[in-house]
Amino acid sequence: MRRVLIVVDMQNDFVDKEGVLASEAAREIVPFVRERVQKALGAGDEVVFTLDTHREDDEEFQKFAPHCLRGSWGQELIPDLKDLVTGDVADRVHFVEKNRYSAFFGTDLEDFLGLGESNQREAVDKVEIVGVCTNICCYFTAEELANRDVPTRVYEKGVASFDEAAHKFALEQMKSVLGLEVV
Repeated sequence: MRRVLIVVDMQNDFVDKEGVLASEAAREIVPFVRERVQKALGAGDEVVFTLDTHREDDEEFQKFAPHCLRGSWGQELIPDLKDLVTGDVADRVHFVEKNRYSAFFGTDLEDFLGLGESNQREAVDKVEIVGVCTNICCYFTAEELANRDVPTRVYEKGVASFDEAAHKFALEQMKSVLGLEVV
């Protein structure tokens, strides 16, 4: 059974106190996310880290302050997770740089999960999601998994947003509309 944990955008600009779009809610989930990554890797599962990645002229900056610029400190995975990516697990860790809300748009994620037309890899049996922001990148990635009929679990204690009302709404939509397991 192939299981993959997707860790969405746990980057300095979203989590660290000095991050451009950071929130206290994002910092609060770090211990849980770290624990999920350790459990997944300890069980022999794969982990995907998505990295929001933008150019200086990205149109998204009309909606949000410039963040996660390619090659910047803000774009880097937070140290609490980066230190878990060691040589002995590197073959089970995959990084996906994305510049849109969905981790599928313009990336290799579909192929990595074995869901693409070429299916060079075994198809994933189950996906788990943690990360930020619940109502933006987590939600749109989860929606893509639902559209591909991939059994998906979202950990309520492992997702966060700067907008608590939107966070709650997104979790409810994931459960009631997308049919995902929210625990």
